[in-house]
Amino acid sequence: MRTVYLDGCATTRVDDEVLEAMLPYLRDEYGNPSSPHAMGKRARRAVDAAAESVARLIGADPGEIVFTSGATESNNIALLGVFAHGDAAPVNGVFCPTDHKSSLAVGQALAARGVETRTMRVHPSGQVDLGHLAGLLDLGTRVATAAWVNSEIGAVQPVRAMAALCHEAGALLHVDGAQAAGRVPVDVRGTELDTLSLSAHKIRGPKGVGALYVRQGIRHRLRPIMYGGGQHALRSGTVPTHLVVGLGRACELAAERRDAEWRRVLGLRATALDVLTAGFPGVRVNGDPDVSVPHVLNVVLPGVRGESLVSSLRSVALSTGSACNSGSQEPSYVLTAIGLAAEDANSSVRLCLDPRMPFEDLVAGVETVVERARALAGVALPAGVAPAGVEEVTPL
Repeated sequence: MRTVYLDGCATTRVDDEVLEAMLPYLRDEYGNPSSPHAMGKRARRAVDAAAESVARLIGADPGEIVFTSGATESNNIALLGVFAHGDAAPVNGVFCPTDHKSSLAVGQALAARGVETRTMRVHPSGQVDLGHLAGLLDLGTRVATAAWVNSEIGAVQPVRAMAALCHEAGALLHVDGAQAAGRVPVDVRGTELDTLSLSAHKIRGPKGVGALYVRQGIRHRLRPIMYGGGQHALRSGTVPTHLVVGLGRACELAAERRDAEWRRVLGLRATALDVLTAGFPGVRVNGDPDVSVPHVLNVVLPGVRGESLVSSLRSVALSTGSACNSGSQEPSYVLTAIGLAAEDANSSVRLCLDPRMPFEDLVAGVETVVERARALAGVALPAGVAPAGVEEVTPL
């Protein structure tokens, strides 16, 4: 049985071209890029080329790219790195309540050390309340952080306006770009970001590698969080050439395909909503589609427990939210932060739409979700209502 995959915010399939680019550095060109011999130098050139590809995707210089194990490590370096171990209140950091746990957990760790942590307010759309953020920033603020694109509802943050507020207060802005890269235009210079994280496996690259952009002018304000061979001032450890090459190729493909994929996924989202609204009474969209990426569709299915729906599906892969929170029995903290009652949050599921998925797979998958949800809720299709007639979205 083929699975219809609707969980691309958690991870993506490695692109065939990415895999092909990686294989030589596993089989033949396996030299350590820090070694001085010919094999090491060839590996170093491959790593440098990958840094150029990452930099082009986000509008940076290659020298501003630090390779890491993924966005979680990148977030930790950017956020922990601006604080010394002896720092305490009134020194503070400002966090967004809807962010990934790899950022929020850093805030908890800092608070345990005595650093003050402050929390932004967000609107029901999921976007940050800029007026409230401005009031949180002061001379003691080292850094504020938010995810450019939220992983559960797709809300896009006004990062340029946030950066301006932070810089006026003398603070840095760190942005988690894991869900933004390849989906929205990312220009770290135009938006005046200080640091930005990304992860390869969110853009059809391999798991276990990511990058941190660090603006050249603020490098001195960051400290490493681990020490070793000094392969990079902020990140010691042997560079995994094959993974870095995979990240570079994934970034190249993401840049080439982004605009076309955005147009197609708009149509896929419209189709998914048509099928959902025709087939399940009272379905509601969480967040505001007008300020969100179309790749993420989070909906309330009244009377259905989201976890029960997800676990009962055999041919459709979707989730109730971020993979990092999947083991929790509590309602999604993202959904409660934007104002949902616990009952509605527990009745919500997230569909992440892959712009390259076959149209017929999307329709079949969403219809399966609707049928199972109706069975769990004990509701029949209203009289006179037939499943949605949908027009095929042109393939890429």
